[in-house]
Amino acid sequence: MNVPVVMPQLGLTMTEGSVSAWLKKPGESVLKGEMLFVVSTDKADMEVESLDEGKLVRIVVEPGNIVPVGTVIAYLERPGENVVVTQPASELSAQPQAPPVAVERANLVAEKVPPAAKAEVTSGEGPVASPRARRLARDLGVDISKVKPSGRSGRIVEEDVRRFAEGSKSQASQSTAPDLRRRQLIAERLTKSIQTIPHFSVSVEVLTDQLISLRERLMVRAEKPAGLKITITDLLLMALGLALDATQGIRAVWEEGMLREVKGADLGLAIATDRGVVAPVIRDLEKLDVAEIARRRQEAVEKARSGRLSLTDLEGGIGTLSNLGMFRVDHFQAIISPGQSFILAVGKIEKRPWVKEGALTVAPTMMLNLSVDHRVADGALAAMFLGKIAEIIENPSQLF
Repeated sequence: MNVPVVMPQLGLTMTEGSVSAWLKKPGESVLKGEMLFVVSTDKADMEVESLDEGKLVRIVVEPGNIVPVGTVIAYLERPGENVVVTQPASELSAQPQAPPVAVERANLVAEKVPPAAKAEVTSGEGPVASPRARRLARDLGVDISKVKPSGRSGRIVEEDVRRFAEGSKSQASQSTAPDLRRRQLIAERLTKSIQTIPHFSVSVEVLTDQLISLRERLMVRAEKPAGLKITITDLLLMALGLALDATQGIRAVWEEGMLREVKGADLGLAIATDRGVVAPVIRDLEKLDVAEIARRRQEAVEKARSGRLSLTDLEGGIGTLSNLGMFRVDHFQAIISPGQSFILAVGKIEKRPWVKEGALTVAPTMMLNLSVDHRVADGALAAMFLGKIAEIIENPSQLF
């Protein structure tokens, strides 16, 4: 019997997804556990493995179409079976008609090709094609060996070459569609954030001389012996986790019209990749030492930039750290991710005017901007939380 392939639920909050690419073509064999297609969400693109073995006989959902979790997106034919897959009426009304299966068309053509023509095609002299077709293929830059004849004679004609060239252009134009679709999903999600989360922000400038000194000491203690690179981001994550643990009132999220208390300090880290920004969650930060935070941050960055994040890696955070200190950015405001309560935006460390013990001097400082969901916290609570973060940064001995 034919085996349906459905849109999987890759995370607790996933309700719909889009196939950004099929890794197999109709007619190709698929092994159990072999990667079959790529699902695109607003958070990440993930390769999905096949749960069964067989031959891909029909693709129901083409790349770019968004469908609910559980929707049939393709069919497999198990080994040893020869099943003609018919699309249910419910799918016909919900999804666009899929094109005829390429392998079935190819088999049909092969059955109608005379034996002599078949011999010519496989003789090693190249496919049988008319001179006009070969000339057109040269003009269009088409590899004639990849063109399939459509007529009963098995001979490639001009129309076959044109059809192949148009199909190649269509595939090339669709190659950027997953990225464009993902940007659209991100835009929809952030628009929802602005429309549904009442944001407000509080800011502070903090002295970072002791934080820099601490990192330099840690470079000697941890980086060389353990092979870890301790960064300012690691120390900021640690400070944010401890401040969150110390500010009880802020540890909540607005969910289904009411507050839900959150116990652990699970925080997202905004990471730039060649396909956009993602924010994998580092969990239980308040319990981790700086070396473990550095390990987890490094692992999250590697997974994000190699496209190996799962939705589980991206779900469940109470807030996010977005550090643009490596760029020429002094100060910025960030948008809270739906389902979270705050986001801390951090600018670059720069030498700026600073008053110390009543005297004007120049010192390294950093700008922090905390955006908060007003349904979760008011201005006073947000100020207390930001004040605790600033206190830890300026006196980083509290980290230990």
